[in-house]
Amino acid sequence: MRLPAWQLPSRAINWLKTTPPAVRNGLFRGICLVTPVMLFLAFFNPFVLDPTRIGWLMIADWGQHVLGWNAFRHTPWSSLNHESLLYAPTGLSVIYTDSNPLFAFIFKPFRNILPQNFQYIGPWFFFCVCMHFVFAWKLVRPHAPNRWAALGGAVALSALPCLYYRMRHDTLMAQWLILWALHLVVNVQAGAPTLIAEGTPRLKIALTKIADFFDAKTRGWIALLGLTGMIHPYILFMVVVIWGGDMLRYFWPAARALDRKTLAVVTSRAIITFSVPLLTMGLAGAYAAGQSPGAGGWSYYSAGLDSFFNPVVQDFSNFLKAWPQSPGQAFEGYQYLGFGLLVLIVAAVILYIVTPEAKDSRPFLKSLKPLIIPFVILAAFALTNRVQFFGQTILFFDLPPATKNVLAILRASGRFLWPIGYCMVFAALVVLYKSRARTVAVLLPTVLVLQAVDLNGFAVTMRDATSLAAKPQTYYLTPSPLWNKLVAESNGVDFYPVNVHFNDKLFYELTWRATSLAKPVNTMYPARENLIQIAHMQADQDAFKRGQVRNDRLFVFLKQCDAPPELQSRLRMLDGVWIIPPDGAKDLPLQKPVWSPLSSEVRFGWLDQGTCLLDENWSQPEYDGTWTDGPKAEVQIPIKHVQFEYANPRAIDLHLKAKSFRPVLVKVMVNGRKVSELSLTRKTSEHIVQLPNSALRNENLNIRFVVERPDGEPVEIAHADTAQSGVTGRGAIQARPAADMKAEARELAIKLMDLRLVDRDRQPKPKTVAISG
Repeated sequence: MRLPAWQLPSRAINWLKTTPPAVRNGLFRGICLVTPVMLFLAFFNPFVLDPTRIGWLMIADWGQHVLGWNAFRHTPWSSLNHESLLYAPTGLSVIYTDSNPLFAFIFKPFRNILPQNFQYIGPWFFFCVCMHFVFAWKLVRPHAPNRWAALGGAVALSALPCLYYRMRHDTLMAQWLILWALHLVVNVQAGAPTLIAEGTPRLKIALTKIADFFDAKTRGWIALLGLTGMIHPYILFMVVVIWGGDMLRYFWPAARALDRKTLAVVTSRAIITFSVPLLTMGLAGAYAAGQSPGAGGWSYYSAGLDSFFNPVVQDFSNFLKAWPQSPGQAFEGYQYLGFGLLVLIVAAVILYIVTPEAKDSRPFLKSLKPLIIPFVILAAFALTNRVQFFGQTILFFDLPPATKNVLAILRASGRFLWPIGYCMVFAALVVLYKSRARTVAVLLPTVLVLQAVDLNGFAVTMRDATSLAAKPQTYYLTPSPLWNKLVAESNGVDFYPVNVHFNDKLFYELTWRATSLAKPVNTMYPARENLIQIAHMQADQDAFKRGQVRNDRLFVFLKQCDAPPELQSRLRMLDGVWIIPPDGAKDLPLQKPVWSPLSSEVRFGWLDQGTCLLDENWSQPEYDGTWTDGPKAEVQIPIKHVQFEYANPRAIDLHLKAKSFRPVLVKVMVNGRKVSELSLTRKTSEHIVQLPNSALRNENLNIRFVVERPDGEPVEIAHADTAQSGVTGRGAIQARPAADMKAEARELAIKLMDLRLVDRDRQPKPKTVAISG
């Protein structure tokens, strides 16, 4: 006889109750072992566990991390935490390529026996999922009515989308460190002093006092903070703030009572504990010379008040409507809990209000008081000075520039809501655990099912992100075997422009080859810029524009960029990539370069091709344009390769968008001839310049800008004192004036946004035209 479906669970429970304890224990342990594996497979392609598969990592932040490891692996141990192959000649500490210093130090001793291609990012993902489940279990088990309820709670705490959404930044998947911190606050109590009998030997007394001083809680915090210092600074900040709240619970009563002995013990413990992560961060290379601690983006990478219940992307929830957020907030501030866990939190609140059993959780809720101040601090950092709700700013207050510079050290502050989200779910679980057994048996499985259904689309998207790991291929943009010969015959690889983001996949593939052969590379995508290296890179770019490159190095163009006449004959092309081969590889069968059609609109933002058409008299580009930085400030456009909207134009006009720091008069010179004068102000303006017919007959169109003082005298154009915008991304380089530059010269700089070459005969007649020369 077939039982109704609703009776099947109770029959299964009765069957479990009647089985021998050994069978039940084995079944439970087996489920505990399988659960993190199933969680991993729900969000990752299993082929990421193959450490020899590299191709799937050659994108976005993964490329930065795996290249940092490969360079560190092939750098001698004499440098300890520093590699000299990337960002040469300055190099980078392993922490500034976000290459997981903990695993880097673990695997480097075996570098000579590891496979030629080796990565630990995929195994790290699995490690983090397993550790997350373990610490979720440790957190909830003391409060659960039975081990099955604890298992369900551990699964719930391991099912927050923010954990798996951070796979793009693999070290940030170490959110099990946050659960460890909550475990130390809630479940681990400070040890009481051991009573020492009279006549006890002095050595035993000393050892006993040391053991009392380093009790279980202190040892736990030392281990946690020290380990976190070797993994990621952002998680370290969260954990340190939580630790500070835990320390305050002991320090404040002692301070109020003027208990000097207790104050001395608490303070000593705090100093020793806090010094450990400072040491481990130093071991990871955090204090390298010239390293900038901050970057732009404060308040851009914030979290919104709707973060916990806004899926942001509609495919990320099958129940709730997604509301768009700004790109920075949608990524760094992503904290959607999932519909199942939101139901859990709402149900816990209702149970606490209406049922007497749930009120038994009051002692537990009181034990969370040390987290109030830490969570207020973390929330303030996460929301920043621009508080938003569903994409709308509801509160904004400006901050002094000095304050913004300090806060820029933790610019991606939207992440700081993670501990609050985990604690909300944890507290809701404990309230549920204190409720009736039948309520727990019904509600907890329902929550997990709702969470799984809600996040189905999210899980598919996350698995797709690692789907390339199923292919063993490593090189997609550079498949030719000639690349290996070019790199092997060179003494290093120089990229131009030095901004990796022009073509990061091309950069990653060639740099993997270079670092595997211990060949230095002149640029990199660092977590924080090194001011010393920026000067080196700028000097190298200027030298190229003057026709000077090193003959023993492979020179690779990340974008098609016109080369100075001195280098034209040496240009070659391989797999569609423009290069200048080293002298040792001149005889390789390489094609002459072929221009792909250029757009008639040329932009000058930090990721635009126009920036490599500028001479050395320009500053580093910003997200929307470039400021002048020299006496000539020229743009060289290969006019023969421009693809116009209409073929074979007879005459063209130059449309340009620009601004200045203060009102200035700018002469526009084309191929050495003055063609216009422009009046620029702080407000961005558009201008139209009629170009002579001869502009189309030359190989290149040379445009030069000359700024005049109000008295009509020309001035050497100086670069702008501009701060890096948060929208530019962390790869952009900050442009700053020389210390001895006069303020007047600095203020006479102009900023060029874009140029458009337009067929004069096929455009609407302009109402106003800039003054023609």
